[in-house]
Amino acid sequence: MSGTAMGPDERVFRMHLEAGPFQSGVERGRWRLISLAWPHAVIAISAAERPGGPTEYALRFELTNYPQTPPTAQPWDPERQAPLAPACWPSGRARIPPAFNPGWKGGQCIYLPCDRLSIEGHDGWRSQHPSMLWSPAGDITQYLRIVHDLLTSSDYSGPRGA
Repeated sequence: MSGTAMGPDERVFRMHLEAGPFQSGVERGRWRLISLAWPHAVIAISAAERPGGPTEYALRFELTNYPQTPPTAQPWDPERQAPLAPACWPSGRARIPPAFNPGWKGGQCIYLPCDRLSIEGHDGWRSQHPSMLWSPAGDITQYLRIVHDLLTSSDYSGPRGA
């Protein structure tokens, strides 16, 4: 931080990073924090082993007004400090391609009900996918668990370009 006071959204997020649900995922090898420069956090989420595939995918979260406002995240290349190239996004047969669609909103987010940008205009998701909706009473692991489940499912086949 550059001398400015930490806001309540950042304070809550940092508390959530230290709390049991996030730390349990770290200990189990499900995810890890790569960097935090408020309001952005880069978190790597493990992926099932696939030919030509990475062991994890990084997501860059935008967390303004966390946790009252849902986060939004995009696949990220932490080495280049830039959005992940579309050919490197996860792919699969059924659930993965629509969720990880680099053409959706210009690759700015993942097409999931828990994502701030994706939920816009999808009122039907509230009744169709209630377990995947963001809850301000929860924490970042709500989002991480959904992505981890996708990346470790039998549907995941590796990166698009593999």
